[in-house]
Amino acid sequence: MARDWRKELLPASFRGISFLIPRASVPVGQKGQLHEYPQRDNPYFEQLGKQAQIHTMTAWVIGDDCFERRDKLLEALDTPGPGELVHPWLGRMQVKVGDCNLSHELTAGGMVSFDLTFYPDKPLTFPTAKVNSQQQVVKASDSMLGSALERYKQAMAKVDQARLGLLRLRNSLSNVYAVIQQQFAPFVGVFTNLTGFAQSLMNSPGALSSLFSSYFNDFSLQDSAFADTSSSYKNAVATTTQQTEAVTAINTVSQSGGIDSAAAAQATANLVQDALLVQMALIISEMPIASQPVSSGSTPSVEQQAILPVVRPEVPVADDVLQLRDSLSDAIFEASLKADPAHYVVMNTLRQTLVKHLTAVAESGVRLVDVTPPETMSALVLAYQRFGDATRSAEVVQRNRIRHPGFVPAASIKIAQR
Repeated sequence: MARDWRKELLPASFRGISFLIPRASVPVGQKGQLHEYPQRDNPYFEQLGKQAQIHTMTAWVIGDDCFERRDKLLEALDTPGPGELVHPWLGRMQVKVGDCNLSHELTAGGMVSFDLTFYPDKPLTFPTAKVNSQQQVVKASDSMLGSALERYKQAMAKVDQARLGLLRLRNSLSNVYAVIQQQFAPFVGVFTNLTGFAQSLMNSPGALSSLFSSYFNDFSLQDSAFADTSSSYKNAVATTTQQTEAVTAINTVSQSGGIDSAAAAQATANLVQDALLVQMALIISEMPIASQPVSSGSTPSVEQQAILPVVRPEVPVADDVLQLRDSLSDAIFEASLKADPAHYVVMNTLRQTLVKHLTAVAESGVRLVDVTPPETMSALVLAYQRFGDATRSAEVVQRNRIRHPGFVPAASIKIAQR
């Protein structure tokens, strides 16, 4: 059965007031500027974007109650703000009323004619403030460092240095010194061994806080051992995950060996732990919120990629970032339980800013999905089929700890969603 186009037309109305539309028009295509030049026969048309969808139409109000319906339509047209226009051919839309004309003809008794103009209702886009979570982390880390140094000085001021035992202090700080060796490389030349570290605390307890103060005054990712973390999400996540484990490892120290030795060891451990959290925060603050990559729409062949590898913007793996966020949040919370009220507030602020920033970074990244290859295949083929990028084969191998890149088993593996 043939379709009847008349039955598909919608009854025309504006703000619920019905009328008839014998004719309606709307500009389509591109607006632009025609350039014509002297002594040249070929003009040039410069396209300047789509035409504005301005709906112009003739509307009729017909019937014995035409004057009553005319007044209702006039009221609807005079009401400011957007309203719903039911267009017989184009459907429902939100519009604003423009210039209109009302006309009456004596020979057209029982009919009122309108020339209507409607403009599309596009809400104004106002500038909105966007929180800079990276700078919030930097500010929170500055406050954390100042509070940590003050906390250490106050704790060491209560220690009777004459009652400190070298052997007892040395045994309590073995894990702390190992963290300093691993995470604060410039200090290795100052404290040649664990015994020298313990002797320095006994003879000059303020030297350690001065070292950390100078270290962070001159701290720069570009000049430090963590230079590569500023340009790689993977390196930053790996580094800070390892540092999170170190924070947990020195949360408490042995309390044996006397009250003063235990207090000095705990104060030192707290300072190193806080300094490590500050260093982690500065590394994490360099992790930008990734912009969504734009697809090129075409996939080069493997031969082309061998000559000219695909260059794509780096994005974080959301699962790794979220795992770091949760473990780091737990580590800071556990460390804050032994802090005094003032330092607890500072640590909690740092924890909240880190969680907020890492959440934003994760939201801009890609999730991992479980994929089962139909058969054993090479990582290169799998990466090309999945991503259109054969160079990401190493990513598949490393993520799943595959023994040989030429043989990805037909078992469930984890790869990036895109």
